[in-house]
Amino acid sequence: MRLHSSLLYGLTIESPFPLPGARPLATTSAPDVTIRWEAETAWRDVVQALPTPSSDPDAPQLGETADGALCIAWRRELQLLLAASNDHITVVCTKAKLEFAPTVLVGIGLGLLLHRRGIVCLHGSVVSLNGRTFALLGDSGTGKSTAAAALVARGGRLISDDIAALRPDGDGFSVAWGCANVRLTPAASVRIVGTDHLPTVPWIDKQMWDVSGDTHAALLPAPRLDALYRLGPPADCNGAAISAPIPSAHALPRLVDSWYPQGFTSLLTQARFDALRVIAERVPMFDLRYPRRWDILPHLIAALDG
Repeated sequence: MRLHSSLLYGLTIESPFPLPGARPLATTSAPDVTIRWEAETAWRDVVQALPTPSSDPDAPQLGETADGALCIAWRRELQLLLAASNDHITVVCTKAKLEFAPTVLVGIGLGLLLHRRGIVCLHGSVVSLNGRTFALLGDSGTGKSTAAAALVARGGRLISDDIAALRPDGDGFSVAWGCANVRLTPAASVRIVGTDHLPTVPWIDKQMWDVSGDTHAALLPAPRLDALYRLGPPADCNGAAISAPIPSAHALPRLVDSWYPQGFTSLLTQARFDALRVIAERVPMFDLRYPRRWDILPHLIAALDG
């Protein structure tokens, strides 16, 4: 396989296939992370299973191998092995399942690696609009990516979809340039992009809208995070309702709920919890509620651009 070099979440990565939403780079002699593929005969056994967010047999299982690698596996079909050195990931699967690997890597694979490298991640989409950079947080299905896509369609710039990788920046935090593909339902693709013929995300009913634009954008300094908006249940109103700033003591539980990788609470160490506490104290957070109707999107954009 031809090797591909890219930049994602502040890491230079060398992989045997393109990573969706990553900004391509000229080849680099010393990548931060190397990804390689091995056939299914290289499947590793787990010697220590770790608690996982679901008892569903189709949910990924987490564990450690004899050589200290963190392993996340989907039955006997796809396995990601994060080396103890945190500088390479091995994908183990058949050639038939290899099509699923890039999207899984960009999400949970690199999310786990960032965690092991000490970088705090939140589950959300990050957009810059008119000089402000903010993250849209919330549970799956609350409309984070749809709202981000609507903001991009109106002139915003996507910093990252799905994962917000935060690094200390003076008395605040910056957000690493991340995945530049927005995952949309077919209905959202039609409404926002004007087509439902976008590339599809393997295994889920989503499409990928590539909004990377300038491929050199990721070489710019990571933007500073100005605000966090937590998307709640649909509101019974005719616009978008944004709360007053949430006190840090109340913002912290919301950040814990939005911590990435979601559900893997066994990995939420005291150090990560303390980092979330600092974020709650230094970055303003607001609750954001709006009806899940297409005619409300202009109101949402106006509220976030206020």
